[in-house]
Amino acid sequence: MEFLEYYRIIRDRVWIVVLTASVAVVIVGVMSVLPPSEYTARGRILVHGEASLIMRRTGDRVGPESLRDFWYTLFQVLESDMVLYRSAQQAGITDPRVVENLDPVQGRQESRSSVARITASAPKSDQAEDLTNTAMEVLREQWDAFRLNHIEQIEADLKTVLSQTEENLKPVEQRMEGYRTTERPGVPPDWLNSLEARISSLEGQIQGAEIEVELGQDRIESLRALQRGESALPLGAQEYGGVVAGELRTLHQELDDRRDELAAMLEYRTEEHPAVEALKNHIAELEEDIDAVRSGETPTTGVPSPLEAQVIDAELALQDARHRIQVLQAQALELRAQLPAYRAQAREYAEIANEYAKLTGERDAILAELDELDAERRRLQETDDIEVLDEAMVLPTGRTVGKTILLFFAGIMGGGIIGVLAILVLHYVDVTFKNAYEAARLSRRRVLVAIPRTDIVFEPIEPQSAEPAEDESGPPEEPEEDEG
Repeated sequence: MEFLEYYRIIRDRVWIVVLTASVAVVIVGVMSVLPPSEYTARGRILVHGEASLIMRRTGDRVGPESLRDFWYTLFQVLESDMVLYRSAQQAGITDPRVVENLDPVQGRQESRSSVARITASAPKSDQAEDLTNTAMEVLREQWDAFRLNHIEQIEADLKTVLSQTEENLKPVEQRMEGYRTTERPGVPPDWLNSLEARISSLEGQIQGAEIEVELGQDRIESLRALQRGESALPLGAQEYGGVVAGELRTLHQELDDRRDELAAMLEYRTEEHPAVEALKNHIAELEEDIDAVRSGETPTTGVPSPLEAQVIDAELALQDARHRIQVLQAQALELRAQLPAYRAQAREYAEIANEYAKLTGERDAILAELDELDAERRRLQETDDIEVLDEAMVLPTGRTVGKTILLFFAGIMGGGIIGVLAILVLHYVDVTFKNAYEAARLSRRRVLVAIPRTDIVFEPIEPQSAEPAEDESGPPEEPEEDEG
């Protein structure tokens, strides 16, 4: 089909092109005049690094840890229905139908920075701004509540463990307190050390007394050897030596008794106690009496010789040392008998002390963890880890004069193209003949007569030569095919 034929087909039904183009222009005009169905507002928030920290308990340690996938979790909270409904309520959007049709608030991080864009949509511009602003505030509150919830869960677990630890600690504390309130100062290990020190001291004194006995015996033998070379002593010297020896023995026995009494008294009384002071004074007086008897200041019958006096002193010293050894050995034996009981008490106390130290350490650690949780709670309440950087602003709808004109031209062109396509479709689906040419071409037969077209005005025909004119009513007659 030639171009002129297409032109004729389109021209015959050009009203369809005009109609479709007009409809497209009307649609574009109506869309340009009608207000948008919803407005979108955008704000920005600044997220500090502390916002990604959340309290965790790992083993026996409680501390802040960086939350993995922080931005994903933050935006999940932002896009939740709770944030949307609370934001809508605070923004004054109370119509249930409007609230149900609201889209979730959206958040997006700006190129791996600490700034995020918050967008929300609403039927009105002021509602969109209020919804975005309240969504940023609600996000901050919900994120703090999310972290506080973690703190409360950890705190509840720690308090449960703390109550169990304190319950286990009570009987141990009572047993420890029983050791502390005893009349003896210190604790069983101190008692054991004191007892062992006393035994060691007694053993040292016994060894010293044994050495003193050996030396005394050697001295007596030496003095008696000297006596053999002298004449026999007078009768008065012998009587004097017997009197002095008896008196010194009595004084030494009393002195040892008073010393034992003083040692026993010092176990439960102080040095400044009046009874202790009186006993010390008595011991000092006994020592002075012994020295006076030995020096001869005490009046006695008879006068000893110098050598005999030395022998008497050596014998008295020897007897005193032997008696002291007996007393010290008896005391040491008595103290050694007490060692097993003291050692058992010390072992028992050590076990209880270890258990007490363990439980108190656990209690102190839990209390320290609770203090750390409380400090983090106060920090969350006093500081803002998420700040509003930019208040919400309504985004432009994208409708400008240039875009509107461009849309009008696009509507005209699109409507015209649709109209042309519709004309061609109508032409090809129409199976009727439109003129004699189509009838002859499609039927392959000669057209004898055709209804003249009334839409064409013919000019007068001038006379021409006698050649036969071509029939305008139809195509020239086609030659018949030769049957032979």
